[in-house]
Amino acid sequence: MQEKLRFLLISGSSSTKELVSACAAAGGWELDAVPTGAQGFKAVLAARPDLVIVDIAAPDMDGLAWLEILREMKEGRDLPAMVVGAKLGPEQMARGFELGADDCVALHHCDPREFAARIRAVLRRRSPRAEQPSAPLKAGPVELDPGSHRCFVNGAEVALRPREFELLETLMRRAGRVLSRPYLLESVWGMASTADTRAVDVTVSRLRKALGKEAGAWVVSVERFGYRFSDPGGFSR
Repeated sequence: MQEKLRFLLISGSSSTKELVSACAAAGGWELDAVPTGAQGFKAVLAARPDLVIVDIAAPDMDGLAWLEILREMKEGRDLPAMVVGAKLGPEQMARGFELGADDCVALHHCDPREFAARIRAVLRRRSPRAEQPSAPLKAGPVELDPGSHRCFVNGAEVALRPREFELLETLMRRAGRVLSRPYLLESVWGMASTADTRAVDVTVSRLRKALGKEAGAWVVSVERFGYRFSDPGGFSR
């Protein structure tokens, strides 16, 4: 029998806990809930959850500050994480994505089915990959090995967060083609193309920074449309 996925909720809100508990029960997931950020850090270390959901209005600290600390921890660097709140403004969402949130959800008027679908989208990368590992990719200074989940720039290994790796793989597999933000949102994030595409731009920015100036320039912006992976000095597949 496949082990159930377990996720952690950090929130002092009874309504948020009720919503997440209902989604967990419907999805067949195990849920641990703690009211404060301090307890959340302890739970991450002790329980090693598959997903963490942090309320931006946690009682003892701002949820974004909590996420920022989490991403500095060895145990939290690659841990799938969502930021939620009764209301989340565009600036708060943008900051959440900059800090490495996999999704940011405003729960005000949020349909439980939509929220459950967004949880599944975040957990999607926990699903086993195809039995036959994908062939390694190489273009310019970048080499990507999906089978071992490793990235190299000019022969030196580069650490990428899971979402950054998935985005780069998608771009490299379609090198030379312009991929729209809605397309990337659906294929990498598993979210509806009508959702906020800010996550794409923020992740591209982080990816370029991780790859470095030379390799990062291969991720080319196409004004008013999306992104293409190609030689910045000329068109190349």
